[in-house]
Amino acid sequence: MSSLLGITREGDEHYILNLTENFKARMVNWFGSLEERIVSMIKTGTSVALIGPHGSGKSVVARYIAARLVGEYYAVIDLGVDVATFDSMLEILHEVSNALGFYDPLGITFYDSPLLPRSEPAMQWMTKCRYVIDRAMYLATRDIPTLLVLPYDLLRYSRCREAVERSMRIVDISEYLRYVDLRRVLEEVFLSHSAALGCRKTLGQFVEYVMEKHSDLSGVVALAAYGGRHYARRGCAQSKPEDLYEEALRSLAKLYYDLYSEVFFPTCQAARALATPLWLSLEGQQLPTDLAYPLANVDSIARRIALLSKLGPQDAGVKEEVLEELKELYTPREELAPAVKWAVAPKESIIKESLRLTARENPCLLSPDNPARLIRTVYKGLLVIDSQTIFEFAKVIASLSLGRSEFCTNKIGKYVCKDGQVPPVVVDALGMAQGKRITQEVSIPSITRCDEEGVELLAGLALLDARRAPAKCVEKFVQLFYSASRSDIELFYKFYQDYLEIAAERGTLPVLRKLAVAHLSRTPPREAVTVLEKVFHAALGAEDYKTAEIASVALVAADLTSAKRILPNCDCPILKVSVAYHIARSAYESGDYQEAIRYLELALAELKAQDPRYEYTPQFVKQIEELYRDLALLTVL
Repeated sequence: MSSLLGITREGDEHYILNLTENFKARMVNWFGSLEERIVSMIKTGTSVALIGPHGSGKSVVARYIAARLVGEYYAVIDLGVDVATFDSMLEILHEVSNALGFYDPLGITFYDSPLLPRSEPAMQWMTKCRYVIDRAMYLATRDIPTLLVLPYDLLRYSRCREAVERSMRIVDISEYLRYVDLRRVLEEVFLSHSAALGCRKTLGQFVEYVMEKHSDLSGVVALAAYGGRHYARRGCAQSKPEDLYEEALRSLAKLYYDLYSEVFFPTCQAARALATPLWLSLEGQQLPTDLAYPLANVDSIARRIALLSKLGPQDAGVKEEVLEELKELYTPREELAPAVKWAVAPKESIIKESLRLTARENPCLLSPDNPARLIRTVYKGLLVIDSQTIFEFAKVIASLSLGRSEFCTNKIGKYVCKDGQVPPVVVDALGMAQGKRITQEVSIPSITRCDEEGVELLAGLALLDARRAPAKCVEKFVQLFYSASRSDIELFYKFYQDYLEIAAERGTLPVLRKLAVAHLSRTPPREAVTVLEKVFHAALGAEDYKTAEIASVALVAADLTSAKRILPNCDCPILKVSVAYHIARSAYESGDYQEAIRYLELALAELKAQDPRYEYTPQFVKQIEELYRDLALLTVL
């Protein structure tokens, strides 16, 4: 008689059971090649770690393999049990011809109901995984392979990751999921769970909806299972896929929240430490790990910065002590290391949705009101600890403005970059918060010359308030802004808005022309409105209608409402026609046809006046007439 050995427990006592009968439920072998590969490895004595996304069917496959091996006279040894029970299981191994070690900290275990995930075995894995690995290695000395089942996160942030990768063959279920008929698999899962509750119908749209929402394959099997249950509880009535999905997600989200809170933030202190990087990660912004550590201490950092600002020369001893305390707050805490690395990492889609839905229920895991402000406080602390850091930050700001990121390999990169990229929230922290760049938080000697070029020029300007910059510096800045056509104009506004505004106020006509053209060649952000209005009015006052026209067209792209306000009331027909036409085109593209016609009629009225001072090109007149004809037709229809 084939036998499957397992463990059950009552209170603190564990017992060995024969669980063969529990595995007579119908199991469909969806992953033929995956199953054959794992079974062949096990039969040759190779230990296997089956990994993959959460809720992707790893435990189902592992259970199927275990049930199959039972038929070939294998015993299954649960590596997660206590020492006494493990030893007693080893004593009876002589009763079977072969055996298999098994450990699945989240899914279906041999002493548990088939609900997932279970936080207790997962916590055991994260804190005592060495025991599991040691047992697997011991079994290997007796020619007993182990099948270990782990989701990505419990492997990536485990202290035993290297040991697993070194001693086991890694098999990723997602590599197989992409080549099976996943739609059929999920439909069978859905139907089997709904049928168990008396429902004989299926809902194909639900499976389609799940596959669209989770292209990374995370949660698809689990969602199909929960979807089938909720479908049956709805009386098998036709339901919107999104409504059924919401119910299935809520059921699953609570389980995943319990798992992750237990594994990574079991205490209020740990939750507070992870709050900022975790919420940013859920929104797709991954912070550098070295930045996430001091974020846990941001309040303490702010207090010490404030205290240092109040200390005078006579408080040198106290200042030294506070500085040492401040440095200590930037030292990574070993006990938080796995949790911080998880918090700043990209998340599977099912974990993103689950935590967004449930994490707000934790009063200690509050979403930060202004994460950029918190990050800026951490940066200010770095400036206080080492004043030379200001020059590194200046180089970062200059490089980012020109679309470069070579600084990511430098010392400062570990506080700024994640995988070679700078998260938007970090850009906000470095930029013009309350009118100041981060490099203006610490006073340094003023720079009065601008002999450098490129990055070096911008780095020097980043240290100086534009109001104190010589005219030569402002002119060179505008020239650089004008020539850096590939750079993101929004970054210039985040880092150098004061220089752009000063250039618009003080610039000569050639400077204003370059400033206007630079905006026209790129898509200006909403922050450009003030600068473009200043350029327009300055050029209009100097009767430089060409520059005024360029500025007005750029302003239409930045903010249509502001562009309407500047429609000139002057003896300048060509400028009026151009401004009115571009406002009309923008209104047309946004679907406001009546407004577009009104401004086109202003342009046509100026054209009909036929001012002898101006001659409009036939192409320009044709553009206006064709737009008016299209609008007239749309209005009639």
